[in-house]
Amino acid sequence: MKTLARLGRLTIVALSLLMTARTASAHFLWITIEPPKAGEKAAKIEAFLNETPEPGGPEFLKFVKGVRLTVEGQPLPVSLGEETSNARWVGDLPSMIDATRDLGPLTRGGKTYRLVYSARAQTTTVAIDEKPTGDQLRARLVTKDGKSLVQVLLDGKAVAKARIKVYPEAGEPRELNADDQGLAEIPGLAEGKAALWANWADGTPGETEGIAYSETRYYASLTVCPKPAPASDAPSTAFADLPAPAVNSFGGAVLGDWLYVYSGHVGKTHQYSTETTSRHFRRLNLKDRTTWEDLPMSRDVQGVALVSDGKSLYRVGGMSARNKPDTEHDLHSVADFARFDPETRTWTDLPSLLEPRSTHDAVVIGRKVYAVGGWHMKGETEQATYVEHAEVFDLDHPETGWAKLDQPFQRRALSVAEAGDKLFVLGGLNASMKVERRVDVYDPATGSWGQGPDLPTSARNDGFGTSAFGIGDAVYFSGVAGTVYRLDAEGNAWEALGAWNMPRITHRILPGPDRTLLAVGGNAKGKQVPMIESVPLPQPGLEGKAIANAP
Repeated sequence: MKTLARLGRLTIVALSLLMTARTASAHFLWITIEPPKAGEKAAKIEAFLNETPEPGGPEFLKFVKGVRLTVEGQPLPVSLGEETSNARWVGDLPSMIDATRDLGPLTRGGKTYRLVYSARAQTTTVAIDEKPTGDQLRARLVTKDGKSLVQVLLDGKAVAKARIKVYPEAGEPRELNADDQGLAEIPGLAEGKAALWANWADGTPGETEGIAYSETRYYASLTVCPKPAPASDAPSTAFADLPAPAVNSFGGAVLGDWLYVYSGHVGKTHQYSTETTSRHFRRLNLKDRTTWEDLPMSRDVQGVALVSDGKSLYRVGGMSARNKPDTEHDLHSVADFARFDPETRTWTDLPSLLEPRSTHDAVVIGRKVYAVGGWHMKGETEQATYVEHAEVFDLDHPETGWAKLDQPFQRRALSVAEAGDKLFVLGGLNASMKVERRVDVYDPATGSWGQGPDLPTSARNDGFGTSAFGIGDAVYFSGVAGTVYRLDAEGNAWEALGAWNMPRITHRILPGPDRTLLAVGGNAKGKQVPMIESVPLPQPGLEGKAIANAP
């Protein structure tokens, strides 16, 4: 695909669509957000080119065809409409959605300059001392001394006297200048009743694509869409409630029309005893979302994995606390491996793991169970050690027991998923107590390990206590920030799809009914989360993948 700059040099007609001789009739990049309507789950996001903050017509679509929409630097999957580049967002709206477009060098009136557009849609104000995001020219809505103000920044630094043009909901557009701190008060902006663009020229010459230019002219647009007030106490993502006590660090799986929750932690964070592990094995009817059934348990554990092969459930490893409350921790990882038959509601012990492990994860690929990562806790007298290998179990040949599988890492509090018959290992905590965002990928067909794109960085502890699940050929994951991500079709980048209303860690994300993703249990700010949330997933083939600026 040719760049817009090359198109501009090839035809003056195409350039005239972008900008006329007078700046007042120029066209700019905009983003707008339309919250979900009654009965809908997803907000509608549009990017387009026009002088005003509404789509300018199909002739401008080619100028946004290669624009990336991003949340916290991560792309959104987009598709093209008649006039706009479109994306959807499920769950809690992000505070900002951004886009940029570098149009390269343009020549007008005998002067060559570089033209760079940025666009932002914002749903909440941010404190003025909050670190700015994004480079180039950006506008954002901030609060200072109780007032809502627009702030114009270039590469994160305030732009004094920046030129601003305001488009109010009613009345004629007007122009003004920011003050020496790049600030201006715009009536109606915080309420979503006005939009604006800001302009700045840096006066610095440069060269790109072999063309010299005298300066870079920046244009940054800003629209505001305040988050709608919830219609009730329950967010739109509410699906069901966990029966008391709510749990984190538990085993979770879906089989048929049932969601299964096995044991888990019920106490305060970092406090463990014989009284802080749930003694319940329960399942939720996914059709009526209210019916919970108690099932027979064997051992109560946390840091445990529960997986399904489509017929039975398998419990893998975990940690057992042997100490009484308010006594020295005496925590032991276990090597248990057992099968649960939902028809007979019975457990059958299977060959134990080669080494006890907990805060690991497990997945079924084909007819094999993979147990990956974790550590071996050895009670109050011995130091816990990280397991050095993964293990694999052939369900069709149980007599062979578990076999070692080399893993090129030692991490716990990680998550795993299967997609495209490959094993994905996401994040975790290493032996140096450092949170990692690394993604390792194992191909059982070749017996080889590779690496995928690192987990997106949106919070300091992203990578610790995440959950992941594979649906179709896609891997989904969420962590402490609450954003729901999907690995793109090529496995090269993470795309942001939406966010839970209640961000959590040490939870489980699992497939729900009617192509949805569920967030079950977990811990938020030191407390177990009792609400199960659900977000719809894009239908296969109906959503494009995130695209970079046209090469």
